[in-house]
Formats: sequence, C-alpha cells, structure tokens
Amino acid sequence: MASSFTFPQTTSPYTSTETPTTTYPSTKTKAGMWAFDRSGEWVNRYGQCSNKSKRTAPLNIDTNNISPCSALCKLSVKYAPTTCNISMVNNIPTVTFTPNCYIKFRNDFFYLRKMTIHYTSMHTVNESYYDLEVLLYHNRNPINDSDGGVILSILMKKGNDFGGANQFMNEFINQMPANEMSVEQEVEVSDNWNPEQLFPESKSFFYYEGALPYPPCNPNWTIIVFEEPISIAQNIIDTVKYILGPNNKNIRPVQRNPKGIKIFYNASSGFDSYQDMSGADTLETKPTLPEQPGIYNQSWLKRNIYKIKGILITVILIMMIYVAIRFASIIVKNDLLNSFIIRQLKKKEARQGAVFEKQMAEQQAMEYGGIAPPTQTKVPNNNNNNDNN
Repeated sequence: MASSFTFPQTTSPYTSTETPTTTYPSTKTKAGMWAFDRSGEWVNRYGQCSNKSKRTAPLNIDTNNISPCSALCKLSVKYAPTTCNISMVNNIPTVTFTPNCYIKFRNDFFYLRKMTIHYTSMHTVNESYYDLEVLLYHNRNPINDSDGGVILSILMKKGNDFGGANQFMNEFINQMPANEMSVEQEVEVSDNWNPEQLFPESKSFFYYEGALPYPPCNPNWTIIVFEEPISIAQNIIDTVKYILGPNNKNIRPVQRNPKGIKIFYNASSGFDSYQDMSGADTLETKPTLPEQPGIYNQSWLKRNIYKIKGILITVILIMMIYVAIRFASIIVKNDLLNSFIIRQLKKKEARQGAVFEKQMAEQQAMEYGGIAPPTQTKVPNNNNNNDNN
C-alpha cells in the first residue's frame, strides 16, 4: 500500500457508526419519499436497509484491516464526452449521462448511468470524513438499479480552484435545482465534457461488496473507493451546501461492516490497460438511453417545461422592449416631454410668485406697525361716458 496516503482534516459529524450527533429538524416527505435525516425509518418500508443486512453501504475503510486483491480486481475504464441532465430527488443532486461510457471490472461490463453528489462524504477513511463525495453508478441494466452494478466513489477535499474536476463541476453545478425536481433538465456543456475529469491521478482503490447507500438498498452493488482524494474549490462546496438547504448533509450514517465482508485494496497507480474492452459493443443496452420511471416517462410538456418557460420569458421581454420603444417614439414625435416640462416650469413660477407676493405683504405689514397697508382697489368708472362729454 502506498505510504504517501494522507487523511483529511474534516471533523467527523458522527460520534458512532449509527447515530448522528447533529439533531436535524423533522422533514415531511411525500408518499414513496424518504429523507437522509430519518434513515432509522428506512427499514420500515425497505427491509434491505436493515443494519443486519449481509451487504450495506457506506462503510468506514480501516487501512489497517484491508486485503490486497491485485489481479483479482482489475478495473478498466473507457469514457467518452457525454451529455448532462440534472435532477434532484430526495435531496440528492443527480447528473444523468448518455450511455457511452463504460467500465470493465472483474471481467464484466457496466455502463455509466448517473452521478450523485453528497455533502459531506458518504464513506470515511480511518473514521475521517471528506468535504464532498461523488458516486458514479455503473449499471448492468441501465433501465433500473435492482440488477446492481459498480459504484465508483471519488472523495473530494477543499483545495485548488483549478484542474479537471473543477472544470467538470463548474459546467453544471450552478444550474442544479435547489428544490425537488424529478423531471430531468438538460444542461448545455462543452463538447469535451467528460466524467473522466473527476478521476484522481493515482488510480489505486479500495473495494467491497456492498449495496445502494439509500433506499431501496439493493444489495447487488460493488463499491470502489479511490484512495487519493481530489482537490475541489471552496465555492463548489458552498454551492452544494446551498443546494441541499438548511439540513445540508445528504449522507447515510456509516454502517457497521457486515460479518464476512472484507475490504480489498488495489495498489495499481493506473487503470488496467490489458483487458479486452471490445466486448462492450455487444451489450443490448448500449444504443439507447435508459427509460427511468418517473423521469423519461413524463409527458413532453413536463420534460420540456423549463425550455417553454424560457421561451415565454424571452417573448415577454421582447414585447416589453417593443412597447417601451413605441411609447418613447410617441413622446418624441408629439414633443410631449417638452410640453410637460414647460407646464411644470410655469406652475413653479406661479408658485414662486405667490410666495414672493406674500413675503412682500408681510414685510410691508411690519413697516406699517404690524398692519398691512391698504390695497388700492380699482373701482370701475361708470361715468366714463359723462367724462368724455
């Protein structure tokens, strides 16, 4: 095992492997929904989430209690640029990919289907947590999770704000929904946007036979945790915390290692380049996107609601600009602005004149002993005709 391994400084949010030290407020969930801060209730609806299950996740990785696997756990990866669709279900920021990325592990092929983001890390290493953890789900059958597959775990710690991982995350993280959104929203990413940007420089890893780390806790999953954490910018960590809301953490408490489950270690610094990857082309699930219940089976309107909203907002803005231009044109054409200013100036002069006359009257009153001088009233001369005569 590599001797250069370092541990994060993140303080463990739990005092034991079962109970969080932080008391979260009660969260109301819809029918069929569940919450991380109520993981103790999962077993009532999902029996496989029991702490007595033969397979479970996440686990603490004790580096003093691991077994080497070497050639028995070869991992080969073949990723390509892909599309990006985002959603939020059960407070899990989720990215779904085009099924053109796959891995080969222990002579089986698995397609990359989605990625979930968690704060803090799901797994611990020697009981130490990391700032973030992303899980890359590779399915045997992209249509559902019940058939199992392989989850690649990448641990993240606060560090540099540059590099492949930061570039990868920055292309979509600011567009992640902060509320529940089961309908996927497409995000435009660069042509070379590729999940392989997340991989650490060293490809050494731990692995164990586990399960989904959330309901329904299907047990047919192998968990691979890369040994080397990657650096991620503080602003990305803060964005994830903001998206998750007041409770922040969306992790399941670390579980006790089930009896008979061993954690293995592959010390190789690179992916295996000798395995034959051509067999993946024969998989029936490769050519088509997976039909995920509750996401791809939505109506066209629901799947495109955000695009429609964007078009409507754009049309409204254009109409408002047009009306503003027409209104300005009418004002200029009819010289309404100058007329309005002249009227206001005349009113102002009249008001100032009235004030001046009042001040003069008061001043004259003071000069005549406090009595205002009599005003000369012009009496109409009814004898004008007589005078003329």
